[in-house]
This record gives sequence, C-alpha cells and structure tokens, in this order.
Amino acid sequence: MREAYHAFSPQAGQIIDLFFNKQWMDAELRPGKRSGAFCCETIPQLHPYVLLNYTGKLRDVMTVAHELGHGLHQYLSRQVGILESHAPLPLAETASVFGEILTFDKLMKEEKDPQVQLALLCGKIEDVFTTVFRQVVMTDFEEKLHFAAQREGELATQRINELWMEANRPMHGQAVTLTQEYGLWWMYIPHFVHTPFYCYAYSFAQLLVLCLYQQYKKNPVAFIPKYLEMLSLGGHRKPQEICALVGLNIEDADFWSLGISLLEAMVQEAENLQKNLNSHIQGF
Repeated sequence: MREAYHAFSPQAGQIIDLFFNKQWMDAELRPGKRSGAFCCETIPQLHPYVLLNYTGKLRDVMTVAHELGHGLHQYLSRQVGILESHAPLPLAETASVFGEILTFDKLMKEEKDPQVQLALLCGKIEDVFTTVFRQVVMTDFEEKLHFAAQREGELATQRINELWMEANRPMHGQAVTLTQEYGLWWMYIPHFVHTPFYCYAYSFAQLLVLCLYQQYKKNPVAFIPKYLEMLSLGGHRKPQEICALVGLNIEDADFWSLGISLLEAMVQEAENLQKNLNSHIQGF
C-alpha cells in the first residue's frame, strides 16, 4: 500500500511514510477500543491522526489506504489555513477513494494467479457498486425522512422504518428479501445524526475518482502535480473550480460517463477472466 502511494508520487509517498514513521496512526487491537476507522483532522500547526483496527485482512489494507488518503488530503490542505483547510462535502472522500484504487491497481498488477485476480476484481466492482448505489439509497432515505418530518412532525420509529424500507427496495428488487428486522438498520448509520447527507459524498467521490483515475492514466506526468494541488486547496475554492484543475467539468452531464466507462471496463475484464478460467477447467 505504501509502495502504491510512492509509485504514484514520491511527494505523496513521503507524506504517507510520516504516518508510519512518526506514529501518527493507531492501528493496534486493544480491549475496549472503538471499532471502525477515522482520520482526525486537527489544526494547521499540527498533523492529522489515523485511527483504525488492523487485522491483516485485505479489507484492512484498503481501509488503511483509504484513511491515509484522508491524511494526505488534510496534510496538504493545511497551507490554506484553519478556516479553509477542510474539504467541502462533495470532495471530502476524494483522496481516500483515490488511495484505494491506487492500492487495488498495484495488487492487480502484482498478482499472477488469475483466480485471485478475479476475486480481487469482483470485490472491487462490488465495492464500487456499493459505494455508488447504496450511498444513494441512504441519501434518498434522508430526503424522505426530512420531507416526512416537515409534513408529519415527529416521526415514530415504525414510520422511519417504513421510509428506510421504501428507499432500499428499488436497489434490491427481487434479488433480496428484506425482512421486517431490516427496517431498523438505519439506526447504525451515525452520519444521519452527526453529519446529515454526508453519504452523498461517498457516491460523488467514487464516480469522481473513477474519472480522475482515467485522467491519470491518460497523462500521469501532467495529472499528478495538478491532483496534489487540488488536494492542497482544501475548501479554498468551489468544488467545480477545484476539479477544473485536472480538466474535469463536473457540471457537464457527460462528466459522469467517464467514470462509468471505467466501471464497465472492470466488469468486462472480470467476465473475460471468468471465461478464460472456465476454458482452462474444461480443457482438463
């Protein structure tokens, strides 16, 4: 994972190394320690801290890559001062998701076993679909919740459960049976209380990062300094102005197609890997 950041940019790699070398990251498992993962932004005079629980699994590697992306973003944006260093909500997950895809790409290139490659690829595709579609479902639920509260006043738990199920059914269709107990699952999402509509940032960031990665692949030399400049601005400019630095017009509907095309390519690659594996098995 550290190698992925270094291969992308020596400057980014050196910043990531600080979290390991200076112990800016708490990844140890301890009794009573809170679960989850979080990058804590402080003040410009100090550095961010990464808090997580590392068990050595692949998902933990991706979690570290994700949180260190936040750390890189927060470290670079300190230069604009305490009032503007915090990235605006639509861009808050950009560097973290980009760090994940850098790490994933490196794992795919180094892995020689096609079965493992297929497993990695399918896992990534599922993560992308989850990040985009499920986070949209959560945002839809929040909209339904707030509109209902405006019309109906204080809502009972059962009413909130109904709104949650209503938002989730279109995504699952006939493929998954949503039980009555699933109606309570909105309760485990802290963002709904502490940062309303934050889930939108995950969907936006995933699609944005797919587009950014396409730009990176086209011209790495031109892209990398612009990307780091983009992170260093924090919230100093509007999201559309920040994204324009790397040649993306997020106000253009065709912008989203660039990201979706990469997802389509990943699905096609997975299908090709599966066909090759099936042919190999049938050959025996």
